Amino acid sequence: MKDPIEKARFAPRRFRAFVDLVRPFTLMAPMLGGLSGSFLGLIVEGGLKTPEFHLEYPFLTWPGMPFLDILSGIVSLVLLNAASNTLNQVYDRNIDSINKSYRPIPSGIVTASEGVWIAILLYGFSLWRAALINRWFFLMILILAFFTIFYSVPPLRFKKRLWISNLSIAIPRGILGFVAAWSITADIANPIPWLIGSIMGVFLIGSTTAKDITDIKGDRKFGMRTLPVVYGKKKAIVMSIPFLIIPFILLGTYWMVGFFPETTIILAVIGIIWTVLVTVLFFKEGDKEDKHFENSSVWMQMYLILMGLQVGFLVIYILD
Repeated sequence: MKDPIEKARFAPRRFRAFVDLVRPFTLMAPMLGGLSGSFLGLIVEGGLKTPEFHLEYPFLTWPGMPFLDILSGIVSLVLLNAASNTLNQVYDRNIDSINKSYRPIPSGIVTASEGVWIAILLYGFSLWRAALINRWFFLMILILAFFTIFYSVPPLRFKKRLWISNLSIAIPRGILGFVAAWSITADIANPIPWLIGSIMGVFLIGSTTAKDITDIKGDRKFGMRTLPVVYGKKKAIVMSIPFLIIPFILLGTYWMVGFFPETTIILAVIGIIWTVLVTVLFFKEGDKEDKHFENSSVWMQMYLILMGLQVGFLVIYILD
């Protein structure tokens, strides 16, 4: 039987480990994406009208604003990502024992079976919240769940399948994630969310390499066919660069043909300058792990660019 003092010390570690299991920093992207997509749907399709402000509850008197649906949708998207992160750590525990031995499961603080149950609960709660909103959002969450589960789980295990590995992150977290957020408040037949999603999706095809490049040792040992494992670090970076630049060319193209407001070109210019600077950093420090963000500082910058796009589109449409 463990000493009570030892138990007391272990309890905070367990709590911190369960928090680390869902990887809180990465949950900011679905949270901002959910907020941006759902609000953009209201703005573009005219569901958001001029507010009649009252002193008592100003935010609850905005006509056409389904606050509870938006909140539930954001919660569903965030919990889905948390479930995916947890499940991935369960099935990557042997890889993590080499690459990231400090993580909750390889360090022994959390068991694999506990991780599975946490993932099941998070997936279940996410789907339940989605079902209460509308059928299109629920369908999108189901498709997203499929991608996130089989990225990690055999026999499909998308992570083992070279370019499919990158696509299986880009499609759900880039394209479909934004469309799902839009579907909370608006019609997914509108091309706007698909165009915005395509920009984010292409960007994620390239930026995924920033995550994989610090995991080569463990991935290679357990048969993961990521770009850095198959082609080496430098070639993988070179192959990823077009997917970091093309999104902003797409953004400019969509603007030129009239899909986006005129001020969108500002977002394109800021984005491409930021991406070029991060690309330089990619060559210099792409394989250096940042102790604060598990992967490299480049990976963190890629996440910030993605979130910048999400917030940027919302700001542009609000100003427009």
